[in-house]
Amino acid sequence: MRRLLISLTCLALLLSACGKMKNGGRIAVVNWDKALESHSQYAELEQRKSVFQLLLDKRREQEIIGKTKMSGLAKLQQLKLRSKQNFLSADFMTKMAEKQAVEQEQLKKLSNQYADQVDKELAEEEKKLNEHYRLQIFNLRLRLDTIRMMPEERNRLEAQLKAVQNERDRDRMGLMQHKIALVNQRMEPHVKAMQQRLDEYARQLQQQMMAEVKKNAEKDSSVLQKAPEALRGILGTVDEELDKQQQDIEVLETSIKKDVESIVTRLARERGYTVVFHKYRTNVSADDITGDVIAGLKKLSAGKKITNALSKKVPDTGTDKK
Repeated sequence: MRRLLISLTCLALLLSACGKMKNGGRIAVVNWDKALESHSQYAELEQRKSVFQLLLDKRREQEIIGKTKMSGLAKLQQLKLRSKQNFLSADFMTKMAEKQAVEQEQLKKLSNQYADQVDKELAEEEKKLNEHYRLQIFNLRLRLDTIRMMPEERNRLEAQLKAVQNERDRDRMGLMQHKIALVNQRMEPHVKAMQQRLDEYARQLQQQMMAEVKKNAEKDSSVLQKAPEALRGILGTVDEELDKQQQDIEVLETSIKKDVESIVTRLARERGYTVVFHKYRTNVSADDITGDVIAGLKKLSAGKKITNALSKKVPDTGTDKK
């Protein structure tokens, strides 16, 4: 708002000058930047700006570092979570394999017991089957070994023997399959019970695994959630300092400009200048009052030093002793 008022004031002076230049109006010019640089507090202003910029750069650097660390922390936690999940998964498979091995061993013992039981139950049937074929095979072999016969007859008996043996093997296989079917039938409820136990055990392990993963995730999430708040706290402290320094810079800069403006205004009033340009105009003939402004600033600075020195003296409030 202040810059707008200054611009409007300069424009008004310039317009009024255009109307008076024909009547011999005087124009002056001042190197504004050079005048500002000659102010006794200009070095302090530049130093404050330098410190402010350094702090601002540090603030930006701190923000980048903080965000980078948070990103790295998030990735590290994800890696940690995946590693934990892989470990728990491997542990799950190991425990399930151990449990299954124990169950399989129990089923094997039980299966052997049922197999022995079925063998006893079908022992008589197996004996009859063997007796039925034993006599036929014995007679055929005896005839082949003791009787002289023509090759055709021998071939016929050998084929007959082979057929009987094949029939015996088929009956034996059928009996074996019957035994296996009986064992499987009796084992079926035990197999189902084993599968139920394995399923229940797997469910318990999965619940434990999920609870552990959730616990670790919540712990890591709590740490990760606190990171932005901590970063905001650090940056907030820096921002407060930046605001304070910015205000000090603006106050000092305004004070310097006001000193220069007051001297320029006084010189313009004393010498009757219609307008004072802050920058040189090649097409305008004007008096350069930069040196006079700088001289006025030096006097002003010296006067302020004397005033400050006097204000620091402690007044004598004592009474004269008589």
